[in-house]
Amino acid sequence: MPIATYKRVSDKVGLLQLDDGQANAFGTQMLKEASECLIVAEKDLLGCHGALVIAGNQRLLSSGFDLKVMMKGPKEAQALIAAGAAFIERLALFPRPVVVAATGHAVALGALVLLTGDYRIGPSTVGGKPLKVGLNETSNGMRMPDFFAEGARYTLAPQYLRECLALGLIYDADRAQVVGFLDEVVAEGKVLQAARAKAEELAAWCKHPAFIENKKLVRRPLDEVIARGRAEQKPTESLTWFAKQPSKL
Repeated sequence: MPIATYKRVSDKVGLLQLDDGQANAFGTQMLKEASECLIVAEKDLLGCHGALVIAGNQRLLSSGFDLKVMMKGPKEAQALIAAGAAFIERLALFPRPVVVAATGHAVALGALVLLTGDYRIGPSTVGGKPLKVGLNETSNGMRMPDFFAEGARYTLAPQYLRECLALGLIYDADRAQVVGFLDEVVAEGKVLQAARAKAEELAAWCKHPAFIENKKLVRRPLDEVIARGRAEQKPTESLTWFAKQPSKL
């Protein structure tokens, strides 16, 4: 059964849904399917001059890389990181507007997906508890790859980079909006509705090809850093094997 799917939900809006029924961890299958969906979505939405919504399940947008795969060994971890970088790279230069709907918590690579969006919407709470957003690699005992760190540096408010990258703090919705992970906070259960409405608005506002040409002016340096880092990634660069399993959300 697919865990990443794409479909057109209106004349101008397509939905890429990530849902493995659990933590939406980016493992080999999730990255493969999500990347394939992006290719289909790109062709589809260029044809109608539409916009893309990316959403998770009711619990999480994504918990990040699948740690079970990462802990198999440096070779497997390096391959997964490269696949994740390729996905982020393609998402960063998606030729039509991308609205990321954080339908649930977004941590690690899930938070980086937020940072690639052209507009990011999240809920104030998830299951009645505060939303969790952040790059928690420090808590997990990982050194973040340089090219992923550049993605955060590129998008987050500079005065919060120490908190976000070095300390790896996790934020609630209001703080995540201040720091730069979110553009808008809505009530729980309203994220997808709000994201689709924003996508309709952006599809009409962002004329083609002006949008992608202007987006490239902003995103190209980031894309080049990610592509270079993906090619040069060393197994020892990002992985200090975990002293303990990360706490569950």
